[in-house]
Amino acid sequence: MRAAAIACLLLAVAGCATAPRPDVIVIDVEPLEGGTLEQRVRVDLRVQNPSPQPISVAGMSLRLLVNGEPLARGVSDQHFSVPPLGEATTSIVTSTTLFDLMRQIRGAQKRSDFVYRLEGKLFLDNPPGRSLSFESEGTLAPPPAEEE
Repeated sequence: MRAAAIACLLLAVAGCATAPRPDVIVIDVEPLEGGTLEQRVRVDLRVQNPSPQPISVAGMSLRLLVNGEPLARGVSDQHFSVPPLGEATTSIVTSTTLFDLMRQIRGAQKRSDFVYRLEGKLFLDNPPGRSLSFESEGTLAPPPAEEE
C-alpha cells in the first residue's frame, strides 16, 4: 500500500515536471516616469500557452537583458489567465537604473537593432506556490526617427 502511494506521488511530480513551458514574447517597451537614478519602463508581453490545460497566473517576475547587458527587472501581482493552446497579453512595470540606461545608450550608437533576452517566472494560482519559468530571445527594432 505504501509503495503504491509513493508511486502515485512520483507520477504526479513527474507530470508537473513535464508541463510545457509558456512562450513569453516582448511586444512593446515604453518609458514611464523616472527619477534621477531610476527609470520606470512598461514592458508589454504576449504569453502563449502550448499546453491543453489553462494557466491561471497570480503574478510574475522578470529580467530583461538587451545586447547582453541588464536593462530592467520587475515583479507584478497582476492576475491573468491564458487559455489552453491560446495566448494572452499583459504588462509589467519594471525598473532600470541610470547606469544601465547609460550603458545601453553607449552601445546603441553602434547598432541598428537590439537583441533582447527575457527571463522570468509566472507564479500560478493553482496549485499555489508553483511557478513556470520562461526564457525567450528576440530582436527589437529601434523607434523610427522623428521628423522635424
